[in-house]
Amino acid sequence: MSHPYLVPALIAGIMQGVVEWLPISSKTMITLYFALLGVKLQNAYNLGLIANFGSFFAAAYYFRREVWLTLKALAHPFSDQPYARLLRFLVGGTLATGIIGIPLYLFVRQTFTVIGGSAAMLGIGVLLLITGVVARRKELLLARASDHAESTQPVTLWAAVITGGMQGLAALPGISRSGMTITPLLWMGFSGKEAIRLSFMLDVLALVGAGVVPMVIGHGGAQAVVQFGTEATLLMVAVATLVSFLAISGVLTLAQRLRTSTVTFGIGGITVLVAVLAVWRL
Repeated sequence: MSHPYLVPALIAGIMQGVVEWLPISSKTMITLYFALLGVKLQNAYNLGLIANFGSFFAAAYYFRREVWLTLKALAHPFSDQPYARLLRFLVGGTLATGIIGIPLYLFVRQTFTVIGGSAAMLGIGVLLLITGVVARRKELLLARASDHAESTQPVTLWAAVITGGMQGLAALPGISRSGMTITPLLWMGFSGKEAIRLSFMLDVLALVGAGVVPMVIGHGGAQAVVQFGTEATLLMVAVATLVSFLAISGVLTLAQRLRTSTVTFGIGGITVLVAVLAVWRL
């Protein structure tokens, strides 16, 4: 007898591999998809986070030069060299992400065990609409920013804390990580090119955290794997890894040209409408 979740795992892996590089929340798309298939909402949410781990390898390889030079900066972490400043940005940003993101993860997991599916879907839909607003603002800022000029804005610890804290908000289902990090960097005066670079360098570590946290904090990740199946979970992560490698370059380029906020508004609107109709029928 075939495993009932192998095909959904394959589809979820493809979704993760493509959507991760867009300012649309990949974990939310996977959460909604699995919830529609009958997976418990809290398990669907944890699986959406675990799928993020598949994109880590592609991100680390795509930014391999920056990753290597940043690792070399460990020999002189407090110098004024560019990659030493980047190292401090990544460490400070990752700490801020954990301080904000882990409590929010625990809050969401507990909330999903208490409230009904329709109410949770309504909340996700509202957060998607908020992401659409942020993504639209980011698009406007990118249109005005100079992608060719070098940024004169210094990479400071304050920029790391603000950006990392905003990234931590992406633990909420419906909130896009890249939209929440690129936008404040543009507000702080970074060029479009530098804002995207800093955002996705920070993403390299965030992808690891998103995949690991559900497995080591509480039993949320383990419970999700039990319902979904170990084979299906491994397949989802493996497909996400492969598709991420194939898609990252093209999708990142395409994302700078497309108005992805419109897609986010559409998905958020549909989610809210379905949730309201479900609550109305109760």
